[in-house]
Amino acid sequence: MDEAPLIAHLEAALGREARLWPGGDLQVEIRNAFQEVMPWLLRLNNVFSFHETTFNLALSILVSAKMKERHLRCATLTSLRLAVKINEEEQLIPRVKDFIKHYGSAYTPNELLRMKLAVLDVLRWDRYTGTPLDFLTIFHALVVLGWPHVLELLPHRNPSLHVASLTKQLQHCVAGHRLLRFKGSTLALVIITLELERLMPDWLTPTSDLLKKAQTDIDQFSYCKKLAEQHLRSF
Repeated sequence: MDEAPLIAHLEAALGREARLWPGGDLQVEIRNAFQEVMPWLLRLNNVFSFHETTFNLALSILVSAKMKERHLRCATLTSLRLAVKINEEEQLIPRVKDFIKHYGSAYTPNELLRMKLAVLDVLRWDRYTGTPLDFLTIFHALVVLGWPHVLELLPHRNPSLHVASLTKQLQHCVAGHRLLRFKGSTLALVIITLELERLMPDWLTPTSDLLKKAQTDIDQFSYCKKLAEQHLRSF
């Protein structure tokens, strides 16, 4: 494996993230609503057996759209449908009425269409942003490539199983609205860093390298790391 393609993927994901990242904290009035919406979004994603990438893209679209509380659930469903059209095979994409059935809502197809247009307008019709899972996968590959001895420290020496475990930690973190204030790249780097701290004594070297490659703000990284450590204690 060569580092150059990974760096290219990282730069492309960072560019997508920068275009759509809304910045700042969640609006005060929707913080509590997000705590209810996140588990529901994950359950709905599982109902249809969508990929992890679909859940992460739906979440990134939803956060970027920054809808008001009264529109949040409809926007959540719309974000998932937009993500599905990008990540899932066409024959597996559920019909609108199937989405409505599992959602248990009185939303009509026309209401969902209006919300879809509203979300796309906010996103400037750019549906794909760099997701936390994109960055987690890239960072993990860069660590394995740059520090091969970390493979000996992984459970069963299996990078794929390790990424799957880290993905669960990532999902647990995004379910807490306090961590949605941070860029996906920052949160993913925090998850990797916490794992490196657990696995290897020289964790600071790969972390510093990733911080430079991702051009991550140190203050934001430190604050995110503190909150993530608190949140993962219940994992």
